[in-house]
Amino acid sequence: MAKWDLSVIEQAFAGAAVDGSSWNGALEIAVEQTGSYGAILLNTNGKLLPDSPMTERMKPSAECYFRDEWYLRDERFRGISIMMRNGVCDDLEIMDSDVIKRHPYYQEFLAPFGLRSFAGVRMATDRDTWCLSLQRGITDDLYSRDEKRKLAKLSESLSSAATVAQALGFAATDAAMEAFEVSGAGILLLNWRGEIARVNRAAERMLGHGVRIAGRRLVTTDTAATDQLDRMLHRLLWLPSQGALSPPVALTRQDRLPLLAYPLKLASLTANPFAEAKALVVLVDPTTRPRPPEATLRDVFGLTAAEARLAARLAAGEALEAIADDLNITKETARFHLKHVFAKTGVRRQAELVAVFARLLSRPETP
Repeated sequence: MAKWDLSVIEQAFAGAAVDGSSWNGALEIAVEQTGSYGAILLNTNGKLLPDSPMTERMKPSAECYFRDEWYLRDERFRGISIMMRNGVCDDLEIMDSDVIKRHPYYQEFLAPFGLRSFAGVRMATDRDTWCLSLQRGITDDLYSRDEKRKLAKLSESLSSAATVAQALGFAATDAAMEAFEVSGAGILLLNWRGEIARVNRAAERMLGHGVRIAGRRLVTTDTAATDQLDRMLHRLLWLPSQGALSPPVALTRQDRLPLLAYPLKLASLTANPFAEAKALVVLVDPTTRPRPPEATLRDVFGLTAAEARLAARLAAGEALEAIADDLNITKETARFHLKHVFAKTGVRRQAELVAVFARLLSRPETP
């Protein structure tokens, strides 16, 4: 056995934790240092996704893995509990070698691609557990006891890299949520299961009238529209590309126009395999006006934070009483803020205020 330099693997994974585009390269380094054929990084709480990081030599088998639905018959998921306990697991800890010689997963799927054995290395965070799946070919030796001991030790540092990557993923998610919030767009973030993980305030305001979140899914009273959205999200999650956009789905609402749901993937989020969000749904309400950013109103008209918050919602066509209830302020306080907004913007009625802000929104950017 060639001597492994685990520090090289650790450095590569630490770099990938900061730069999400480097995961495939980090896996190539792990393969080189451990004398493996290939490697894949996967989440142990679900199945491998098509855009999961992997080395180049694993791509043909991964394509077959999804096309022929071998992911539904992956025997190696049976070793998760062993990997969780020991930090590493291999095939012989899952089933007997005689069974492996006859088993379809090994003989009909792995063997035609020249694959034979694997070692799964635990990468754990406080929220989730991932597996660095190292693969060896038919002509390669199985991972020895000594090699597995070293991989178990490597598990500790790789878990640190996963924790850092996950933290950065949360930060990127927060930034995306804030950006959509400023624009007034409703946003639902979905995890790798297709479940709604987070909802911004704009989206919360758009829900209702027959459109709601149930069982961590976006549903409407029109079951056909709900099913169409589910199919699009499933297709989006299983696309190998990191960025994609699907056509909008019209979610039927009671007594008003449908709410438009745009499913998409952003490469800036999905490049990090440990990120919370794997896809998102942007909600657009055709009955509402765009809301000017509060910061812009403060800068242009000298409004206070409270006045800008009220003015932005008035500009979107909301009633003063409804705004007061939602902001948890009295109607008298809302009228007090409105009086100052009128004085600072030079208007006398809400309709005039909407017109002023509409011109602000449509104003071309300075080159």
